[in-house]
Amino acid sequence: MIDAKRPVALVLLAASLVLAVTGIWIWSGAWGAERGGGIHSLRHTLRDIHLYAGWAFIAAAVAHVALNRRPMLRHLGFGR
Repeated sequence: MIDAKRPVALVLLAASLVLAVTGIWIWSGAWGAERGGGIHSLRHTLRDIHLYAGWAFIAAAVAHVALNRRPMLRHLGFGR
């Protein structure tokens, strides 16, 4: 059986980093479209990247929980 824990963890880490960077960038308004300058389409591109990273994060989080359900249950006191 292929051990999928490491790739899932890496996708989760990468998606988290992309979400953090694009989220801060979107929140700060760094593209400058509202200030009369910058590239207007960059805002939409950043939001698309943020959206797809969010979907990847959700999928990886579900896979992470599924792959680690036994250790999590043991940690919570439900297993041996």
